[in-house]
Amino acid sequence: MPSIVIRLDPAKLSRVTADVRYEIPGRLAERAHELIQEDGYDYEPGGAMQIYLRTSDVTRALPVVVALLETEPFDGEVLAPAAQVGVSDADAIDTTAFRIVYPPGAAGSIVPPPRP
Repeated sequence: MPSIVIRLDPAKLSRVTADVRYEIPGRLAERAHELIQEDGYDYEPGGAMQIYLRTSDVTRALPVVVALLETEPFDGEVLAPAAQVGVSDADAIDTTAFRIVYPPGAAGSIVPPPRP
């Protein structure tokens, strides 16, 4: 099943708490019902948070994810300036590099943190 990752850079956020790791999937579930499911989270060694999502249809799910990041405030702060979004068709998140699709024009990949 395709996967989406949202990477949040804490250096670009001033008020958002770690609870956002639960709030984002919850709000996406409200907006997209069965289209987007929570699939965990992790932290990079430098502190960035990665929130993993599963979807049966990346084409339909991506606009919902991007709209949430660009318009929905969390703790009074919109997340888009601190966010990257990546996609992958692989089933195993721990070995997957996610191709960055947001912000527009960004290149590269988001790699899950190494497992201990």
